Amino acid sequence: MVGAGETYLPAYALSIGMGEIFAGILSTLPIVSGAFLQLITPRGLQRVQSHKNWVVASTALQALTFLPLIYFSATRAPNFWMLFLILTLYWGSGFAAGPAWNFWMGRLVQVEEGNRYFAKRARISQLGILLGLIGGGVALHNKVELGPFSSVFTMLFVFAGGCRLISSLILSSQHFDPLWSRREDRLGLRASWKVFWSNAPKRKFFFYLAPFQAAVFISSPFVTPYLIAQVKMDYGTYMTAIGILFVGKILALMLIDKFRGSTSGFNLLIFGAGAIVPMPALWAVSAEPAFLFVVQFVSGLAWAFVEVGLSLIFFKDLKQEEKVPVLTVYNLLNSIAIIAGTYVGGKLLWFFGEKITSYYVMFIMGSVARALGFVPLYGFVKSQLFAASLNHANAPSTEVVSATSPNPQPGKAS
Repeated sequence: MVGAGETYLPAYALSIGMGEIFAGILSTLPIVSGAFLQLITPRGLQRVQSHKNWVVASTALQALTFLPLIYFSATRAPNFWMLFLILTLYWGSGFAAGPAWNFWMGRLVQVEEGNRYFAKRARISQLGILLGLIGGGVALHNKVELGPFSSVFTMLFVFAGGCRLISSLILSSQHFDPLWSRREDRLGLRASWKVFWSNAPKRKFFFYLAPFQAAVFISSPFVTPYLIAQVKMDYGTYMTAIGILFVGKILALMLIDKFRGSTSGFNLLIFGAGAIVPMPALWAVSAEPAFLFVVQFVSGLAWAFVEVGLSLIFFKDLKQEEKVPVLTVYNLLNSIAIIAGTYVGGKLLWFFGEKITSYYVMFIMGSVARALGFVPLYGFVKSQLFAASLNHANAPSTEVVSATSPNPQPGKAS
């Protein structure tokens, strides 16, 4: 679904005549609206009374959001607000499934087997994205039209929606004990915020993380418009550029899996975040495809560390009863940071005009902003790790590390 569908949504927006700035905004603004939509998750779980049923329903709804995309790609182009509404439902349903899925996996997968299971799952997921990406890129590059599909995008959206529907059916066959739901307090938004706010270390961490996330999205939503509209990449070259990013991720995940017992999620996150700081500025060095491929590969390596680090923090450092409320609030805060960064990037392009030098200015500003956001995040995480190491050293040998403190044993890779 991600490789053949979600990845090519900005390219679809450009293909129907939307401007470069609008295409970039459409890749992020619906994420924010979706994050607000997923605030119903705690109340929804209270009514459904099953994390499994909620996840299956949410993923099925996400599959159905491809139906209007199929219709419009086969008939006439939607306007901006119609496409915005469709993508809001897409992201909202995906976000809604996330917190409940994390809770479910926390029960279904034991911590001691989580390392191996989630590391393998991450590699398989990235491989699936890569295969969908390659298939979609080849089809677009060669303008493949099969059977009744009058548009290549129509075929891609049918395939992506079908894949999500199959994954929903597979999820429906997995084990879920009804007692797991009964043991958890299902909370509304206000109570979820109280749970989030009461966890001081995680609260402070997320508030330090948010500015860095905003800095990331000054430039990242506009990479596709830059590659297609400014560098003039065809779909085959564009597919290669995005595919190399995922190749880098897969290789990094294999490396992380090999050394997963020697570091924590926070260390992985900080290493990856520091590595992605200069990446946007490198886009301004050269527009040669070979150079951009190298930048994409290094970016993929770095982003794997960021994603695995965050997944570890969510899976092992949050208590079971905290997962749904804390992740619901986190999705909201993260999305607000995304729209703030996208607004700054879009404003820069609007002020300087949609030309290649304007993108260079935006990319350089993106790296500067990432550096400014990274420094306080680094300082906070290192202080937390130092405090945790002192507590561990002074604790009796039988003490169990708190679920809310940085855990030196890696776990989930997503």
